[in-house]
Amino acid sequence: MFSQCAATFNLDKHLISFLQDSPFFAELSRHIHKCPSKDLPTAAVAFDQKNDTLTLYWNPDFFASMSTWEVRGVLTHEYYHLVFGHLYGRRRTPPKLWNIATDLAINSIILAAAKSGTNSRLEGDRPLPEFALVPGVFPKNRDGKDFTPEEKATMKLAEIIAGLPPMQASEWYFEKIKDELEEAGEPLPGDCEGGVDSMDDHGTWEDIPEDMREYVEGKVKAIVAKAAKHACSQSNGWGNIPKDMIEAIRKSVSNVINWRSVLRQFVGSLVRGARSTSIKRINKRYPYIHPGVKRGYEAKLLVAIDQSGSVDNEMLVEFFAELGSLTKKVTIDVLPFDTEALDKDIFTWRKGQAVPPKRIRCGGTDFNAPTETANAVRNRGRWDGFLCMSDGECSAPGPSRIKRGYVIGRGQKLLFPTTDLVVKMDGNKQITGAWR
Repeated sequence: MFSQCAATFNLDKHLISFLQDSPFFAELSRHIHKCPSKDLPTAAVAFDQKNDTLTLYWNPDFFASMSTWEVRGVLTHEYYHLVFGHLYGRRRTPPKLWNIATDLAINSIILAAAKSGTNSRLEGDRPLPEFALVPGVFPKNRDGKDFTPEEKATMKLAEIIAGLPPMQASEWYFEKIKDELEEAGEPLPGDCEGGVDSMDDHGTWEDIPEDMREYVEGKVKAIVAKAAKHACSQSNGWGNIPKDMIEAIRKSVSNVINWRSVLRQFVGSLVRGARSTSIKRINKRYPYIHPGVKRGYEAKLLVAIDQSGSVDNEMLVEFFAELGSLTKKVTIDVLPFDTEALDKDIFTWRKGQAVPPKRIRCGGTDFNAPTETANAVRNRGRWDGFLCMSDGECSAPGPSRIKRGYVIGRGQKLLFPTTDLVVKMDGNKQITGAWR
């Protein structure tokens, strides 16, 4: 329904400017899927649970109405939401106020960078649309026009924003606005209340289930870490991003995540695959205008347990114990393997079932064996992903057609580099691979 609009606006042309001015944003953008859509008024960055991807949704009509510099500013704004973790762990309630606070923090940085940068642009051009929320500036209508004096007199939230200083954290803006509204006896902002709203659509943030937020956090941090490494390897790789922001970004991606949580989220990303719309559900962002979302919960996970001679009974017991914790919520297929992995040995570990540790093999180790089982034509569509639980003492296997991860026993390590998920079952909060 938006193909004609999308054809008349070339988003790629604007994305290329990131390659020229900021390798950091260029690398970040490379890992984000772009999807034109008229289902939202402006733009939104979100996690697509069905396809397990980070996605930038953009309205072609909205982008076509902006100048080149404004388009770049909106793209930067969306990417900063990912960089600063606004989609997951930092969320605050009420969501509407948090959305406003994050916009104020991000737009401060964009305006400051535009004033100090050397990027060529037309004189008088703004790096953001006129209605974007900016600390110290009274908000404008979405069409860029000023509110009337009568309207302004009733807009306490807008008045508070006009008195705020720039370059503060999202949490600071959130608490400051909340305190001033409560002191004035004003209610906290609801959806689109008082003519003040965030520039982009944040409604999809609420769609991320609580038990998947740490998984999304790991996925975002992996992309930001790659972008940071790419920027540090080049001259002027960070573009005109302020120096204190660069240090904050570096620090944010150096944090480690609890391995048990990441393991559960790996499973959760496969379990929560089915996502569709239904008129029987109310859309949180556009009630009674667009259909709501419903999700399926079908588990399609294969867990291959290394039962070679180098995996002792203690490690095998720990593998089964961790699977017992996972299967409290999902049903999985388990495949014991050493240098062989046979379909006849696969058994289903049903949700809530108690399964005692059992050894049926004691040979060498070959990760190709379970990988070939997962890739086999006879098993096509049977699983969406699989985990290898092992001591890691094996050479690298061939590619997997489905999502693959490794769970390595305590005190052990994987003997080869990989881009697959690698989780170490250590007492410390340590994680390697794509989530380092």
